[in-house]
Amino acid sequence: MSSTERPTAPILGVDESKDLKAFYHNVAYKTNRVAINLEKMKILKDRLGECVRKEGVNYIDKCEQLTKRYEAAVRVCQWNSGTHSRPRNIGNILEKEKEIQAQLKGEGALAA
Repeated sequence: MSSTERPTAPILGVDESKDLKAFYHNVAYKTNRVAINLEKMKILKDRLGECVRKEGVNYIDKCEQLTKRYEAAVRVCQWNSGTHSRPRNIGNILEKEKEIQAQLKGEGALAA
């Protein structure tokens, strides 16, 4: 792969700490995928805005598919920056998940 080509797939099954070529290839792949998904998200946001303006009060029913696609694009575009990233605790979902796991562990349904 030359420096101008975009990676089309990540290199799997290698230790990236020992293989620098695989590490940089995977970083480039992830960066390119995030950039592509950001552009898709911008396009979907514009289309969703046009749909809402065009449909008026019926936008909830008429723009439902665009809304779902935009929400999925937003989820895909979230960049996790490793061990130092701050967890996104929307609606206390992390605490609820910990409570559920503790309940399951107490019942013996979850193997530690």
